[in-house]
Amino acid sequence: MALDTSLDLLTIPATSLERVPQTAIQDAIRYFAPDLITIPGPRNPSSLAAIQDATTDTPFTYPKLGRNGDHIQQFQYTTKTGLTDATDNLSSESLIDILAVQNQDILPNLQSEIETGARHTNSEGATFLIVPELSVDWDTTTLSTTLPNKTELAAISSALPEPVTVLAGGQPAEYYHEWELRHDGSTVTIPIAGLGATDNDESKFARYSCTAHGTVAAEATDTTAFGLTALNGVGPATAQRLRQTGCRTTADVRDLAVSDLTDLAGIGRQTAEQIHAHADVIHSGDPLVVSNRAPVKTRDDRPPLCLDIETDGLSPTIIWQFGIYDPGTDTHQAFIERNDPTDPESVLEAFITWLLANHGGRTLLTWNGHTFDYQYISQFLRQYRPDYADEWESMWTYDLYKWAVRDGNALLPGRTNKLGHIARALGYDSEATGLTGAQTAAAYQAFMRHPDDPEYEPDWDRHKRYCRDDCEALWYVYQAITDAPRRDMTDSGSSGAAGQQAGLTDF
Repeated sequence: MALDTSLDLLTIPATSLERVPQTAIQDAIRYFAPDLITIPGPRNPSSLAAIQDATTDTPFTYPKLGRNGDHIQQFQYTTKTGLTDATDNLSSESLIDILAVQNQDILPNLQSEIETGARHTNSEGATFLIVPELSVDWDTTTLSTTLPNKTELAAISSALPEPVTVLAGGQPAEYYHEWELRHDGSTVTIPIAGLGATDNDESKFARYSCTAHGTVAAEATDTTAFGLTALNGVGPATAQRLRQTGCRTTADVRDLAVSDLTDLAGIGRQTAEQIHAHADVIHSGDPLVVSNRAPVKTRDDRPPLCLDIETDGLSPTIIWQFGIYDPGTDTHQAFIERNDPTDPESVLEAFITWLLANHGGRTLLTWNGHTFDYQYISQFLRQYRPDYADEWESMWTYDLYKWAVRDGNALLPGRTNKLGHIARALGYDSEATGLTGAQTAAAYQAFMRHPDDPEYEPDWDRHKRYCRDDCEALWYVYQAITDAPRRDMTDSGSSGAAGQQAGLTDF
C-alpha cells in the first residue's frame, strides 16, 4: 500500500450553505480542490441547490437527502482512477472506501449488509463512515459522554477487516477521539472525527486528509476566509459595499484601480492599497514582500536549520520530539523520548548537545517559534540543563511567522496563517500522515498515562514523518518568500500594506 495515499474531503455544513455568499463557497472549493465534498447537517433542498450551483466537477454527497432512493452511498478511491461512485461498480483495487448513511437509523441496515456480504469494501485499504448528524451526548450531571449507536458502530467496525473511521456530522471539526467499545466480548477501537455541523452560530469549512491507513487530519477554516472577506481590510460592511459596485470575487477587486477603492465610503488610501495588494496575492497564489527587511541573517553561506518541536500540549511538561531539517544536505535529525515520558531531560540533552557540537554556528528558523518553540526550549533548558542555557541563547534564532505576519513584511496566499495552509497554497505537497498537532499531543498524553501498555505506544515513525514534514514545509515557505517579488511601500497598489491579514484566522 502506498504510504502517502490519501483522499481530500471538504465538509461544507448545510447551515453554512444557508448563510455564506455563493462566491465564498465557490472560492473555498477552488482553494481546497477536494476529491469529495460532503454536506453534513439537516435536510435542506436550498443547500443542495447551492452546492450544485457552486460546482459541477467535484463529486459531493449530501447524506440527509439520500440519492435516487438509496439510503447508503458508497465511493471508492484508487491512485489510478481517483474517486468513483461505487454504487454499481465496486473496485477491488480501492485504497479508501467512503460510506455515507442517510441517518443513524440506517446503521443497522448497513451492519446487516456488511455481515451478510451484501455490501463490500476493500480489506486492503481503509473505510470512512459518514454519519451526517451523529453527535456525542454529554451529561452535565455526571460529566460523562455517551456515543449514540455505539452497538452498531462497533459491530460494523468488527465486521470489516480494514481500519474504520467514523466522521460524525454533529461534532465540531476540531473533535477527534478514539472510542473503545465492546463487541462480542472484545474491545473495538473506533476513531471518531467531527465534521463540523454543530448547532452554534460558527460557520466553518474543514478539509480532511483521509489516508489509506484509516487516519484522518482535519483543518477547520472560518468561512470569512473566503470570498471578499478574505482580503486585508475587508469586513462584512466593506464586502457589501464592494458587491454594490459589482465586485463579487477577489479577482474583481484585483482588476479595480486603487482610486476606485478609495472612492468607497470608509476606505482610505492605505486600506485600499492593502486590499488591492492582497487581492493580487490571492489571485496569483504567490507571496509578495512589502519591505526591504531580510527574513533571516546567517553567519556563513549555509542556509538556516528548520526547527520544529512536539510537546504534550500547549502548556507542556515535556518536549518529546525535536526535529531539525538541514536544507543544505537535505537531511533530517529527530530526537524522540520513546522510553520514559516522565523524563524530559534526556531527550533535551540529546538535542542540545548534538546541536551545539555540530551546528553551534548555524541560524535556526521556526514558524511562530518566539512564542512557542524557542520559548519552551529556553524554559526547559533553564530548568533541566542550565549549563547549556547561555549557549542556546547565543544562537541566532529567527521566526518566519513573526517576520511575515506579525511584523507585516509579506502578504501570503494562505487563507489562515497556519504553516500547513500557507505551504499548501504555495504548492507544497505535504506527506499524508493523517496527523495534526493536537493529535500528536493527544497520542503522547495517552502514552504518558499508559507507558507500559504497547497499545498506547505511538507510531513513532509516523510522528517523526509529521515533524519532518513541518520542517520541510517551513523551508518551502521560506524559499517562496525569499524568491518573491518585492513591492516598495510607496508603489501603487501596495503602499501602506501592513501584512496583518484581516479576515484571516490568527496563528
